[in-house]
Amino acid sequence: MRHVLIALVLLACTCVRAQVLTVSDELTMRNDTEYSLIGKLGGQVLLLQDRENKHLLTAYGRSMNQTWEKDLELRGRNIRMLDAVAQQDGTGFHLLYLYRDGGRNHLQLDRYNPAGNLQDSVTLVDFGLFATTPEDKVSRSEDDTKLLLLMVEQQSKARYLAVDLDSMQLLYDSELSPDKFFYGEDFLQAEISNAGDMYFVVERDNFKSRRKEHRYEVYTHAANGGQTGMIDVNLGDSLTYDVFFKYDNLNRHLTAGGLYSTKDFVRAEGYFFVTIDPGASTQRPSFQRFPVNLVKNVEGKKYSKRNPGINDLTVRDAMLRRDGGMVMITERDRQLQRRGGAIQNQLLNTYSGRPLVDYHYDEIVVFAVNPDGSPHWSNIMHKKQYSQDDGGVYSSFFLLESPSKLRFLFNDEIRFENTVSEYVLNGRGEFDRNSLFNTRDLELRLRFRDGIQVASNELVLPSEYRNRLRLVKMTYEAAK
Repeated sequence: MRHVLIALVLLACTCVRAQVLTVSDELTMRNDTEYSLIGKLGGQVLLLQDRENKHLLTAYGRSMNQTWEKDLELRGRNIRMLDAVAQQDGTGFHLLYLYRDGGRNHLQLDRYNPAGNLQDSVTLVDFGLFATTPEDKVSRSEDDTKLLLLMVEQQSKARYLAVDLDSMQLLYDSELSPDKFFYGEDFLQAEISNAGDMYFVVERDNFKSRRKEHRYEVYTHAANGGQTGMIDVNLGDSLTYDVFFKYDNLNRHLTAGGLYSTKDFVRAEGYFFVTIDPGASTQRPSFQRFPVNLVKNVEGKKYSKRNPGINDLTVRDAMLRRDGGMVMITERDRQLQRRGGAIQNQLLNTYSGRPLVDYHYDEIVVFAVNPDGSPHWSNIMHKKQYSQDDGGVYSSFFLLESPSKLRFLFNDEIRFENTVSEYVLNGRGEFDRNSLFNTRDLELRLRFRDGIQVASNELVLPSEYRNRLRLVKMTYEAAK
């Protein structure tokens, strides 16, 4: 085990705080292995490894030492893991998966205690035979008590199933087939509330030639009574560049924040915000152009006075405010496909069948929006990350949430010897940047995008390099 202590002075307060890094021994991963961090239960961090014929659950103790490992005995054959969800009270976790038995496909839900012992098991659905391998997508409610599963065999319709994890029951199983619907092109996002209500968002006419008809169709399914409906969100004559939907369980409505343009999909000109009342039939977002100074700060020498806007901006997340507003978090993200010098490389554009891609993850731009859609504040947190042919897995950032601040943790550079930094953002839009530690002597390559928060002051990150996996627990502690 390794224990590394790095001291850090936070300018936002008068106290001195430190980060304690606790690093596990390494695991050798097979090429066919997928893994996920379940959470911290019973004082132990649980890691699930999904191999072709094995499903290994590994527990790490307080010092990130491996305390035990179990091969979970799941039902049936041809198992496809859908989700692993830790209970917020720390009393256990659920596994949702598909399995095949006698040629028929089933949806299974198992519940385990923190020691990895099976507590309950139920087969929720018998799907029968699949004509083709269906696409699947799982969404969680904010309190992790409800799951929404989308199963798509035919692109013209989607089957949606809501699962209550506490009671281990199926709330509803229904099908949606909007007019002239093609799932791969028209579906945007699905959300489920803590009560189990479903919201299925379809995008329509997001084309320059038909932008006056551009809208979102929000299809709803209420958990109590099963009523269904559709809400029309009119986007006026704007093209939507990117959007993120999130259900506000406190204020009981669906919210959306996104980026828009009036000319093309290359450059965002501003952002929009909308609250969608489940009882309404139509809604209209409020639009706000980016502040000129903010655009100049982001674009630098590439700033265009005739066509001001920000290139390559993506909505990463949305934090809901208690007053019904939103903090929208965006990041500059672009991928450039390279061509080799030889004719063969120009034709194939691959080495060993893999695309040659440059990944750029740069500035984080944050917008705070009031409940009526008017701007509260905005700010830019600069970073510059570049990598090649790695899928961008070491880039972007991890967001650590606490009641008073947000911490954005990231790799300064994408290389083996690297400095890890953070931005600490408060509710007024003010931030500090801190350099935390260097990975030079730690042999770490941290995947911040795949980390999980296990407490208000603690997160767990995977470090992966050449099929070797370590887990890193990072804890913020007040210095004595």
